[in-house]
Amino acid sequence: MRLSDYIKPESINIDLDGEDKSEIIEELAGIMSESYADADADRIYEAVMARERDGSTGLELGVAIPHAKCDAVGALSVVIGISKEGVDFESLDGGPAHLFFMMIAPTSESGPHVQAIATIVKMIKLDSFRKRLLNASKSEDVIEAIRKVEEGDE
Repeated sequence: MRLSDYIKPESINIDLDGEDKSEIIEELAGIMSESYADADADRIYEAVMARERDGSTGLELGVAIPHAKCDAVGALSVVIGISKEGVDFESLDGGPAHLFFMMIAPTSESGPHVQAIATIVKMIKLDSFRKRLLNASKSEDVIEAIRKVEEGDE
């Protein structure tokens, strides 16, 4: 799976404003509804918050992958957000999250959703990848960083 096939510049925000988990998820849901014609921000927000109640999607190394299955989208939809300040996301390592990869998949679809999470988990293990995202000055920098990893140049 090529994550870059699911990312477009308008689905990336390199300067999130949210100050807590709920605000970040709300902001990402808004970006998704603006980037994907069929996406419903309220339903996405509710689905992701319900998923978060089952257990935080905050990983480690400053990364969170909030995700859910919800028919508020027609196909796997991905948005990326970056918070320079970092947000408490109840991460596994207790540290703040800076990089957010939100994914929503329709309830009838499971393959791409699982593959996308696995792809992101591999990418975030690379220090250079995380640093490139944190230092991105525009959304195209994020896409370029993802493509470099996919092509094995990272």
